[in-house]
Amino acid sequence: MADPGEPLTYWQSLALAVDEGNLYLDSAVARACSNACDVYLAKLEVHRSKAKELANVRGLGEFDSGKDLRRIFSEKAVGGENNLVDVLQSHIDVVEKMKIVFQKLIVDTEGQDRENAAGLGLAGPK
Repeated sequence: MADPGEPLTYWQSLALAVDEGNLYLDSAVARACSNACDVYLAKLEVHRSKAKELANVRGLGEFDSGKDLRRIFSEKAVGGENNLVDVLQSHIDVVEKMKIVFQKLIVDTEGQDRENAAGLGLAGPK
């Protein structure tokens, strides 16, 4: 399995584990987790949109120091190294990978339940 320090790769490895039949989760729990991802994604999208607005810093005067601060703050919001918009996007990317895993778990568990039910029907009562 991937290094837990790399969230995207980690969740991709969990998705692979589901595909290979090595990871299971009750479908109701997976559905609740998927719904929580939807709620969190909506919040992250709002924050990312608002962060983009922070690129237009105003004020701080017309001295060179004020201009430098405007640039620094703008780049911290958008476009600079480790800026807020990119950090929020990285969180969005991870939560989307999480959602994929939970969706796979829902489909896998429900499919297994159908197979088990069909098998019981063929065997008949004992």
